[in-house]
Amino acid sequence: MDWVKFLGSAVVGLVAVISSLEMPKADLWVIFAVLSTVVGYCAKTYFTFQQNMAAYQNLITQSMYDKQLDSGKGTLLHLCDDVIQQEVKEVIISFFILMEQGKATMEDLDLRCEELIKEEFDESCNFEVDDAVQKLERLGIVTRDTVGRYFCVGLKRANEIIGTTTEELVLRARQGISSI
Repeated sequence: MDWVKFLGSAVVGLVAVISSLEMPKADLWVIFAVLSTVVGYCAKTYFTFQQNMAAYQNLITQSMYDKQLDSGKGTLLHLCDDVIQQEVKEVIISFFILMEQGKATMEDLDLRCEELIKEEFDESCNFEVDDAVQKLERLGIVTRDTVGRYFCVGLKRANEIIGTTTEELVLRARQGISSI
């Protein structure tokens, strides 16, 4: 589009200069004014085009640089973050099932978690309940009775055990509430 404007301006300017020259009494100042206007506009169009091209190339270079960063350390960080989020989700689902059901064996808990995911998301999976229950046991949120069934503490007590999360601290800081 810029080239069309550039060529169009040049053609219109040349036509204006030629038509001024063909007049019986051509004024050199008028011809000079028309020529300088055409040259100035063509220069402006050309430099605008060059500036747009440089900005576009810079955008492409920045995009490629960002993708290059993503292929190394960034990818590893994304992967680690996804793993952590997956483990947290497993813990939350296990706690929810125990909270709703009361007591459950490891096998029953595994089956109930898989059923919940199938019902809610219409997806089948092999739920890793062992790891989730171990994490909950380490926190003291889940315990096992003498028969081998697992049960959890109440929601309020679980929240006290977990304590203030980083997200809650950030939210309070944004709202201007003093920390605990």
